[in-house]
Amino acid sequence: MLEDTKTGSGSEKRRIIAIVEDDVRLIEMFSDMLAFSGQWQLHAFFDGESALDQIPDLGAQLIILDVGLPHLDGASLYKMLRGHSKTRTTPIIVVTGSHDWELHRMGLQAGFLLQKPFSPTDLLSMIHALVPDYKQ
Repeated sequence: MLEDTKTGSGSEKRRIIAIVEDDVRLIEMFSDMLAFSGQWQLHAFFDGESALDQIPDLGAQLIILDVGLPHLDGASLYKMLRGHSKTRTTPIIVVTGSHDWELHRMGLQAGFLLQKPFSPTDLLSMIHALVPDYKQ
C-alpha cells in the first residue's frame, strides 16, 4: 500500500504527485499506474484537512483530487488550494462520480475532470498534457 510519504534512493529527482482520495483501492490503483515509470514520488492523503495542511508545502507538480472526502470536501479543498499562493498554479485533476451540474452547483469548475469510472489511459493522457516532460 502507498504510504503518505514515499522516499527512496533517487527520490529527489522524481516529481511529486499528491493524491487526495479516501478510497484505498483507488490510491493503490493510482500508485500501480504511476510507479512503474519511476518518475513520481507519490504522497497520499485520505481526507481534505490533512491535504490542506500539507500539500502547499509539498511542492507537488500535480494534484489528483477526489470530490467526496471526509473532514473537508474536495470542492472546498479545490477552492482553498486555488487561493493559496503555493498551489495557485498547480494542475489539479478532479476525480468524481458527480454529474457536471452537481459540480457547478458546488462552485467547482475544474478544467480537468475525470468522471468515475474512468480508464487508466484517460488519467495518463491528462497527466501527459498537464506535466511538461512526462513520459509514459
